[in-house]
Amino acid sequence: MRDYKVRFHLGRGSHYMHWQVKDAHSVKYYDPKLYQLELGNCKLVSRPSASRKVFEAGVKDVCGWIECENYWVLNMERHIPIPTDNMERLFYNPIIDPRWRRDSDNGEFSWDNHYFASLLTDNNRVYILQENECLV
Repeated sequence: MRDYKVRFHLGRGSHYMHWQVKDAHSVKYYDPKLYQLELGNCKLVSRPSASRKVFEAGVKDVCGWIECENYWVLNMERHIPIPTDNMERLFYNPIIDPRWRRDSDNGEFSWDNHYFASLLTDNNRVYILQENECLV
């Protein structure tokens, strides 16, 4: 079971454009200018009906996130950020496409419900740190 839900928070307020990490008991926010998150044993999640509404009508709703078993926080004021230059980027923007996508496939394949061993945030983006090796 994946204990955390991670998404880029776009709701109004003091945590606008921060990474939101939720578990059963708490919600934490991380400023992407100050922190990088490494997510372990991940699944890309999308609510198809909600993401379709966003795609077709522009109705704003939470419809995609990453579920993970664990995560680590890197404070970039104290440590050198992990470079993402050679990593493949994942995309989720239901205004453009109601599915998870990755750089290499030009949107030809849905990555919804796909598993990854580890992912890494960099600013407001998500990168593949390690592909899935039959972790479920």
